[in-house]
Amino acid sequence: MPLPEKICILPWISIETSPIGTARPCCLAKDEITYHDDLGIEQKYNLNTHTLEEIYHSRYMQILRRDFLYGHKPATCQRCWNEEAAGRVSKRINSKIRLKEYVDQIEFHNLDPNQLWFIDLKLGNICNLKCRICGSWSSSKWAKEEIDYIPGIDRKTHLAYTYLKDGAWPRENPQFWDNLKTLLPNIKYFEFTGGEPFLIEQHFELLRYAVEQGYSKNIEIHYNTNGTVFPEQAELWNNFKHVEIAFSIDNTGARFEYERYGADWNEVQENISKFTAMRSSKISTQLCTTMNIQNVYYLPELCEWISTQTFDHVYFNMLHDPWHMCISKMTRQAQALVITRLTSHEFIPKFKAEVLRIVQFIKNGEGSDGQEFLRKMQTTDEYRKQSFLDTHTEIAEAMGYE
Repeated sequence: MPLPEKICILPWISIETSPIGTARPCCLAKDEITYHDDLGIEQKYNLNTHTLEEIYHSRYMQILRRDFLYGHKPATCQRCWNEEAAGRVSKRINSKIRLKEYVDQIEFHNLDPNQLWFIDLKLGNICNLKCRICGSWSSSKWAKEEIDYIPGIDRKTHLAYTYLKDGAWPRENPQFWDNLKTLLPNIKYFEFTGGEPFLIEQHFELLRYAVEQGYSKNIEIHYNTNGTVFPEQAELWNNFKHVEIAFSIDNTGARFEYERYGADWNEVQENISKFTAMRSSKISTQLCTTMNIQNVYYLPELCEWISTQTFDHVYFNMLHDPWHMCISKMTRQAQALVITRLTSHEFIPKFKAEVLRIVQFIKNGEGSDGQEFLRKMQTTDEYRKQSFLDTHTEIAEAMGYE
C-alpha cells in the first residue's frame, strides 16, 4: 500500500522539547502533546514528570500517525500546509530531504514504532538576547523585561514569571539528562536550538558522554545560534558524524542590533569568521534568516550581505509565531510596499525563486490592521528607549507606527 503524498516522517521518528518543558511533534506543530489523566482531564505532557519515550509512545502520537496514514492533513500541521500553498519547502518536505538516508527504514505502518531517532531539543529559555521576534517563552532576558513592565504586586501572577520559572527545567532535572543518555544508542540526529544553546553547559556534558561511549560517530547535530557566543567546547564536534551551525541573522548593522536586542553586529561577524575557520568535512555553516514584518522589506540588503559570506547553505525560514510578526499579517499598505520592492529588485538567481515564494506567502495572507504589532513594538520601544522609525523607517510607516 503506497504512502499518502502528504505524509510527514517526523511523527514516526521525532519529538520536540519546548523551552518550558512541554513537547510537540515538531517545532512548527501548533499544539503541544497531551494525555488524559485519571479523571479524564486533558493535560500536557511535561518533561519534569514524563520521559521522552512516554511521550513518543503516547496515544496522541499514535493518532497523529494514523491520521497521516489515512491521508489526512492534521490541523496542528497548518503552518506547513500554508507554506506549501505558497510553493515553499515546508518543514515536512525539508525533513524528508534532510533525513532521506533514513526514510526507507521507517516503519510507517506501525502506529507505535520504536524509532525515536531525532530529537529537537529546546533546552529551556536561557538566552542573552531579547530579540523582537521572540518572547518570554524562549528567552529568560525577555521574561525578566516583561516582568519589569508591570507593578511589583502582580509580578508572580504574570505569564512571563511562569515562563521564567518553567524555562529552568533542564537545569533542575537530572533525570531528563539520564533519560537522554539511555536513548543515545539509537539517536541519529539532534537539533539544539534555544534559548541560546551555547549557553547550556549540560548539553556539552551530554556530547562528552556520547563521545566517551562511542555513540558520537553515528550522530548528526544541527544548531541554531544567535552568533554572540563562541563555545570553548567546540573541539567536541569533530567526534560527531556531522555538525551544522546555523546562524540566526535576519538583518544587518543597526537593524540587526534593533531586532536582536543586546547583540553587537561586529562581534557576531567576528564569531561567524571563527566558525567559518572551523569548517571541514564534518563541520558546516548555514544561515537561517527568519522572514518577519521587520526585515522582509530589507531582504535586498540582507541578500547582498549574504553574497559576501561563505555559508554552506542559506535557508529562508518563515515566522509563524508570534503571529503579529508574521508577514501574512501585514497591513495592506505594508503588503503593497513590500511586494513592490521584492518584485522590482534584481535578486541573483539563487535567491530569486525563494523571494517569489515569500511574495506569494504574503499574497496568500489575510493581513491585519497591524494594531497588535504596533502595541508590542511601541511598548517595547518605550521601555528600551528606542524607535522602530529610526532604523526601519519605510516598513514602520507602512505599518502605521507613530
